[in-house]
Amino acid sequence: MRLVVLLVALNACAPPTIGFFTAEPASIAPGEMSQLSWSSSGAQKCRLEPLAMDLGVAGALAVSPPTSTDYTLTCGTATATTRVEVAARITRFTATPAMVTAGDLVELSWDSMAQGCRLEPPGEAVATTGRRLVRPLVSQRYTLACMGATAEAQVTVSPALTDPLFPAQWHLANTGQAGGVRGQDIAVEPVWAELRGEGVRVVVVDDGVDLAHEDLTTNANPSDSHDYLGNATPDLAEHGTAVGGLIAARDVNGLGGRGVAPRATLLSYNFLQDSTSANELDAMVRGMDRNGVSNNSWGDADDGTGQLTTADSLWVMGVRRGTREGRGGKGVVYLFPSGNGANDRFPDDSNFDGQANSRFVFAIGGVGDDGRRAAYSEPGSNVLVVAPSGDRAAHYLTTTDVTGSAGYNNGRTAGELPNAGYTQTFEGTSASTPVAAGVVALVLQANPELTWRDVRRVLALSARRTDSRHPDWTMNGAGHLVNHDYGFGVVDATAAVGLAKTYDAGVPEVSFDSPLQQAGLAIPDANPTGVSSTLDVRGSGVRQVDFVEVTVTITHTSTGDLDLVLRHEGGGFSRLHPDHSCQPCSPITGFTFSSVRHLDEPGDGRWTLEVRDRAPQDVGRLVSWKLTLWGRP
Repeated sequence: MRLVVLLVALNACAPPTIGFFTAEPASIAPGEMSQLSWSSSGAQKCRLEPLAMDLGVAGALAVSPPTSTDYTLTCGTATATTRVEVAARITRFTATPAMVTAGDLVELSWDSMAQGCRLEPPGEAVATTGRRLVRPLVSQRYTLACMGATAEAQVTVSPALTDPLFPAQWHLANTGQAGGVRGQDIAVEPVWAELRGEGVRVVVVDDGVDLAHEDLTTNANPSDSHDYLGNATPDLAEHGTAVGGLIAARDVNGLGGRGVAPRATLLSYNFLQDSTSANELDAMVRGMDRNGVSNNSWGDADDGTGQLTTADSLWVMGVRRGTREGRGGKGVVYLFPSGNGANDRFPDDSNFDGQANSRFVFAIGGVGDDGRRAAYSEPGSNVLVVAPSGDRAAHYLTTTDVTGSAGYNNGRTAGELPNAGYTQTFEGTSASTPVAAGVVALVLQANPELTWRDVRRVLALSARRTDSRHPDWTMNGAGHLVNHDYGFGVVDATAAVGLAKTYDAGVPEVSFDSPLQQAGLAIPDANPTGVSSTLDVRGSGVRQVDFVEVTVTITHTSTGDLDLVLRHEGGGFSRLHPDHSCQPCSPITGFTFSSVRHLDEPGDGRWTLEVRDRAPQDVGRLVSWKLTLWGRP
């Protein structure tokens, strides 16, 4: 009996021991878990440091230390230590494709277990998981470093090919070629280091496009293009082919020149070869779910008549539907020329054209290589921006022509290029419009979430003022400079893309439609004072105006005598109908004029329509008018 008591006493006095204290796994990536397990005897409790936790004498605990950590378990007088190593891990780092030609896009993508990573080049901090589009010009090894872990991806680049006609394309890079003004271009070269239009579909609605042309075929999408004749040949498509080249001639392929968006997808709808109203509607809505930009270097108006023309009702239906439903509800961007009738015997204003002055389109004017309005380019309060088209000293644009001798250049034309597949004589607002369309493609690539209305504001707010001494430059009520000849200025690709990246896309549209103002005012003949009628707008809900429409009815025996101006109290003014020569002159019966010049002005306030008769002998009356405002809430 004494022996048993003695053994129990000896056992009670045994020192505490820790049987085991382990971490599984002992090495983890940041954010992963490790399980601490232990068992001890001879103690009533244990303590875990550095967590400062009291634990039982046996158990398990999951931990996720941010850095490598030594854990100490103390059970009475017994201690044990285990270590959890935390090391970054790169699970994937790839370059796709790994072999490219100079200027191609490569996608770098990676996954890692780390708190932060760095990509070389360009030497920037990046997320632990992500993707980056790069455009290496030479073979390049990219390195991803994540907290000591590194991975590499090699991209092999074949030597760059030159575009032999690019040095002549002053609209892309004006270095003063042939006496032009250096810098009078669209500032697109900096954009090409990042964006070249990949993934953006641009449709050329025209007489067709030679999609098999050597400098277009790489970007062409024949399967989604449409031939309204069913058997048309490219020989009839010199106009559309020149337009298509300005938008998306392929770059660095050793051929021809390059387009503004030289990797955009190019489609052709040859509507002008069968220009029925039904086809006009179809050309506006076909492919609208996927098309981003619709270039229309044409118009129903007969330039050089000085007459007002209304758009076909089916066309209006098409562009309304395309802007509402196209591109997943964000809207197709429709571009039309301002027109070429400014210097004819019966001069036109772009606002006389029911298509160019539609709120659903962007009206684009033209400038020469000196930055001045081309003499033929029609001004107007509807003109959004201008783009290069050529004028001074017959210095026009260089672009693609139909293959062979059937186009503008037959290979023997004086002043033309020796290669008949290209021309250096393309001009008119037909040329300025696709230059702007190419910029729109780059803008949509930079921010695909932009609505068509967003794109209009981006082009306006980023445009560059030109011909700064021109007397018509005025500041509107929101502080924006605007000009009837130039709109908001020359389209600027670098500024537009930069703005697009940070633009708050998708702000809804609101509108205000005034009651019909029955003015009933006699217009005094040849009187500089004229008559005026005012609408006092309150509670319109339009905080920032995007677009203004003015629908007017006037009875007059010679409407060409009339000068119509819209003024906004505390804001800008819009010359809707300048007096001009016309024979015969159009009646103004419910005709809708438009203006972009009041951009960002508040909709509320006093809007006044002024009507002046500038020539003797004819008289009339301002019968009625109404105001419609479109903008942001």
